[in-house]
Amino acid sequence: MLEVSGLSFHYQSHVPVLTDLTFSVSDGEIIGLLGKNGVGKTTTLKLILGLLPLEKGSICLGNYSLYLHPMQYRKQINYVSDSHDIYNNLTGKEYLNFIADMYEVPSETRVEIYTPLIEAFQVEKYLNSPIKKLSHGTKQKIAIIASLVNDPLLWVLDEPMTGLDVEAVQVLKELIKSRAAYGKSVLFSSHILEICENLCDKIVIMQAGTIKKTIELRDNPSYISLENIYLEVVNDAPMDQDFSIKQNNK
Repeated sequence: MLEVSGLSFHYQSHVPVLTDLTFSVSDGEIIGLLGKNGVGKTTTLKLILGLLPLEKGSICLGNYSLYLHPMQYRKQINYVSDSHDIYNNLTGKEYLNFIADMYEVPSETRVEIYTPLIEAFQVEKYLNSPIKKLSHGTKQKIAIIASLVNDPLLWVLDEPMTGLDVEAVQVLKELIKSRAAYGKSVLFSSHILEICENLCDKIVIMQAGTIKKTIELRDNPSYISLENIYLEVVNDAPMDQDFSIKQNNK
């Protein structure tokens, strides 16, 4: 389980980017961070990944604290970014092996993990090409494949559907569901309501660096429109009605 408690952060401007964020992701749970661009979703993910310094609050994954046990913590996590420029000079194959080396995954194991994913995303013909020559969608597919090499306890994805074709989106959705079915946790950011509705057990709506509302979707196959709830929350409409997810009486 991922536990985030009292998380606050600001950049050099000293303007708060995040203020007192608290939420959790249970084993086998899919959580979506939902909100407009600039509300702090990516910053939240970067803090969870240890890519930004922890200023205030605590982040724990399983038995390990990011602050107290950084190496053990990071070995249990992997990440799909929305930017791949840092690896432009590597080929797709070199990048896959680079990530596997970082996590000390044996050669035979990485082949077993990578091969079916390469086939599913249909990227074999691109693996010997420099990443800088690939389309954003192909880069994204290779990044997704690489992010599963260590069988992460927590899989973090930042706007993962961006640039993917229809077939790749379907493959990714099935992978997310499969991870959860095997007891792994999935946390992803999105501003697309439909994706969150279809995949998530729980949705965390963010606005201006805070959590405005958490919505439980699990075990509620029929519910009032998430779009209506979202618009009410992010537009600061009077919250004088019951926004709990309800079964339709039909």
